[in-house]
Amino acid sequence: MTKFNNLTRYESVGLNQDFNLADGHAHQGQSETQKKIISELSNIFYNSELTKQKALEEEFQNEFFKLAEQFSATNHPRTMLCYSASLSTDLIATYLQKNKLSVSLLQPCFDNLATILKRRDVHLVPVAEDRFTPSNILHTLDNMTTDALFLTLPNNPTGFMLSQDEVKTVIKHCKENDKLLIIDCTFRFYHQDSFWDQYEALEDSGVSYFMVEDTGKTWPTQDLKCSILAASEDLYEGILELHNDILLNVSPFILNLLIEYIKDAQKVGISSSLWKVIEENRTYLRNVIKDSIFVPHSDDTMISVEWLNIADPSINSLHVLESMLEFGLGVLPGDHFHWANPEVGERYIRIALARDPKMFRKSCDALSRYIELSNLKMKEEVR
Repeated sequence: MTKFNNLTRYESVGLNQDFNLADGHAHQGQSETQKKIISELSNIFYNSELTKQKALEEEFQNEFFKLAEQFSATNHPRTMLCYSASLSTDLIATYLQKNKLSVSLLQPCFDNLATILKRRDVHLVPVAEDRFTPSNILHTLDNMTTDALFLTLPNNPTGFMLSQDEVKTVIKHCKENDKLLIIDCTFRFYHQDSFWDQYEALEDSGVSYFMVEDTGKTWPTQDLKCSILAASEDLYEGILELHNDILLNVSPFILNLLIEYIKDAQKVGISSSLWKVIEENRTYLRNVIKDSIFVPHSDDTMISVEWLNIADPSINSLHVLESMLEFGLGVLPGDHFHWANPEVGERYIRIALARDPKMFRKSCDALSRYIELSNLKMKEEVR
């Protein structure tokens, strides 16, 4: 298999497989209440034409932040909307480049965070997740030499998360040491520790910050999505100028559609509308890979992907991907997630869980056949 330069290329391959478990976007199918939203698409479209843009933007953000329990952000005065979280990240990267700011970036993480920053000539320093354990966090912060800290909470692919007290520790340190804090929260709805008012803590501290939100990892809207980029008062005008150069507005139809999905989630609850499917798929996957070469990275992962260690030292993630394609399976290799040390990531693959349960079970059945064939080959080699 061709070795690509980024994960998006592998996601493109996965999109065209019988069983696409590659990209982390929301493809879990429509619930019964969401099907009712789809039946009203024409009305949503025409209503969008009759509603002022500002009203839709305010309602979307208000409903989004209420669901996320970010109550102090429901009327956040310094937000911008983008078509994707990648665009929000690129705006941040451009701001960092313009102001010649260096960044400590969490590793592993989805590689486009690193590549977007590198493309803007931002100097990057990797920071491993284990540097933020309770015993290490203060030492890590005290020894940070860059101008900014970039965290993904919860983190894709591992599900790594900081507690409320730990986030407040990071905020306090960044404020006291004049560091810019950047937090990517695009998987926030999958982790219970996200549901406290982070924006209140940020605003009360006076820290310089950017926060990136997204809907594309949460609701199955066929990639009709919206990212929210929020900024502290001292950074807002600078980033707004960059935003104005690129985008006038996000489609009112997309905003109106997302409002309906968010309101539906408020009615039925996050657990029923989101977590139930993810955990059902995770349980099924873990039963299939039990006693195989694939070992879950963590027992308590909560986000919508599974980060699997390859226990067989004789093969790496690219070998696994190539073999799985023969079974119609598309997954992601781990090397690019370890953007500064790809050889470490070669021991992992990532499987997306936000899929229709029926389709996911068929995918896992194909995975089971791959595992059986791999076991037979291993036995033959031993002979």
